[in-house]
Amino acid sequence: MKNYRFILVYLIMVVVQVLLDNFFPLSRYVLISVLPALILVLPVDTRPIAAMLLSFALGLVVDFFSNGMLGMSSLALVPVGLVRSAVIAGVFGDELTSRGDELSVHRLGVPKMVLTCLILCAVYFLVYVLVDSAGTVAFWPAALRFGLSILVSTPVCVFVVRQFRP
Repeated sequence: MKNYRFILVYLIMVVVQVLLDNFFPLSRYVLISVLPALILVLPVDTRPIAAMLLSFALGLVVDFFSNGMLGMSSLALVPVGLVRSAVIAGVFGDELTSRGDELSVHRLGVPKMVLTCLILCAVYFLVYVLVDSAGTVAFWPAALRFGLSILVSTPVCVFVVRQFRP
């Protein structure tokens, strides 16, 4: 029964991301994305290749139903799937792998979860902003977009992780 809840909440969060992209753009400098959190909440024993394939598919689905360019989210989300295991191991250490646990905000603590979401959001928005600007935007507006997007999306991602893994 728990797997059905996970899948249902996962699909709802994908729809929420599509709605955020289509109907709730804050400004041209702020992007809100829950996609790094959706990759983070995958089971801890998920291998990087599987996480990267799921990241690509998830990004493609979101891009297909959004107003953006097809493949942008996929391109930015695949590196998140690649570094996910290393970030989990670096931030949480052996706490998760030794016990075979899943991510839990309550057990592992909010500061560690914020750091994990911050790193994954930084990887996502670094690639996304670089590809989106593609040499047509000056450095400071792109840096502002990167910083503001991380600042807004990190708490949103922590909230999403908390919904999946209380």
